[in-house]
Amino acid sequence: MKRTLLTLISIFCIALSVNAQTVWAAKSTINASTGDAPYTIASGIIDGDALSDVVIGTYFGNTIEWYKNNGDGTFTFQTLITNTLNGIGALKLVDLNGDTFLDILATGYNNDSVVWFSNDGSGNFGMETIISSTVSGASGVSLGDINGDTFVDLAITAYDGNEVVWFSNDGTGSFTLESAKIDDTLSSPGVVNLSDIDGDGDLDALVATAAYAADVIEIFRNDLVPGGTVAFSKDATSVATGKVGIFNASFEDLDGDSNLDILATEVSFGGGPTGNLYWYEDNGAGYTETVFTTTIVNPSVAQFKDVDADGVEDIVLSSGSSGSGNDLVWFKNNGSGSFGSETVIDNTQSQTFVYAVNDFDEDGDMDIVSCAYNEDDLNYFENLFETLNVAEFDLRRVSIFPNPTKDVLNFEGFNDSVIDITITDILGKNIMTKAHNSNESLDVSELAVGLYNISINGKFASKFIKE
Repeated sequence: MKRTLLTLISIFCIALSVNAQTVWAAKSTINASTGDAPYTIASGIIDGDALSDVVIGTYFGNTIEWYKNNGDGTFTFQTLITNTLNGIGALKLVDLNGDTFLDILATGYNNDSVVWFSNDGSGNFGMETIISSTVSGASGVSLGDINGDTFVDLAITAYDGNEVVWFSNDGTGSFTLESAKIDDTLSSPGVVNLSDIDGDGDLDALVATAAYAADVIEIFRNDLVPGGTVAFSKDATSVATGKVGIFNASFEDLDGDSNLDILATEVSFGGGPTGNLYWYEDNGAGYTETVFTTTIVNPSVAQFKDVDADGVEDIVLSSGSSGSGNDLVWFKNNGSGSFGSETVIDNTQSQTFVYAVNDFDEDGDMDIVSCAYNEDDLNYFENLFETLNVAEFDLRRVSIFPNPTKDVLNFEGFNDSVIDITITDILGKNIMTKAHNSNESLDVSELAVGLYNISINGKFASKFIKE
């Protein structure tokens, strides 16, 4: 396999006084004729060229399509990966077999399937490998090491089967359905999200239902016993009850207090009440609910991403409504749990259920690629993050090298003698956080082979490959 050297160069804008604003370019259509009803999306480096590519799944078209990032704000449709998976409800990019390349995991709601496609590192995908064909109404997916053996396991919601199951991975991409279910008591579970909510070192589960009547959000704690025995138990107190169609829910630290909160959307279709965007915080005796004010009537997906490059994550929200109206908006995070009013990114699409946030043009800020479900469109929105008072700025080139690396990373162009480094794996799990002398090499020899994210001083963000 040929890999392009990732000597990642970024431009830092450093000043005594920073005045900046986030401006979005008008919609640029990547494909105006995707498979029917694009419903799920993922982004990541597929072909080893250091540029984040895009993969989508279509619900009625039954296609998985990948689009190569050309590095100039354009994307090129590649060979169709499949057109036989029935009702694609979820799709993830993740290394499932330990070869460091991002594979594709997908669910087929209508044929109860969970499958994956192996990537050779150059964007060539193998034939479908079936993990299971008996997950009744396979829909939501979350990834993580559930049993503590360091391999990426799968949590899957069985919407029609009224259960949430998980599959253990042996590290080679071979999966086993485990008998210890995450849950089999809730009706119509549609969302599962894994994170360590109680700080005990294992992954707990958030589960939300989408029956569009009396829907709930519940927490299931993982009582992992050293050696790999997994058992989940539901909290006595529900996070939320009486909702109408929880479309999206995830663990996030919204107020920066190092405790995980919950960000959730209520899409509320079918003539029910207007949907909402919610923030839930554990107050010790239950959960405090905060409702965001938004023009979006049917909120679908909320993501916690830093779109204005100020070092704190903001909220991006999409719409499940068809026809006219705002389709993508964002809320600026002012810190300590304070968020600004919504700012419109786009109002030209129809049913923008899903989108991916990534630095697609490698200019240091987060862009968006979105799916218009009702129009079979795939669209790109460039973040034109504008820095004002440019004369006051010192533009400086910084880099990390070598990349790929076997042993160490070196740093160049940083003014600070001590830099704050955070390294996470591709699932976002924290691997290393430390203050480090920028003039010294960082030892990464003990890291497992794979792709990692690195953040420096909360500003410089890039990826590196550990060989």
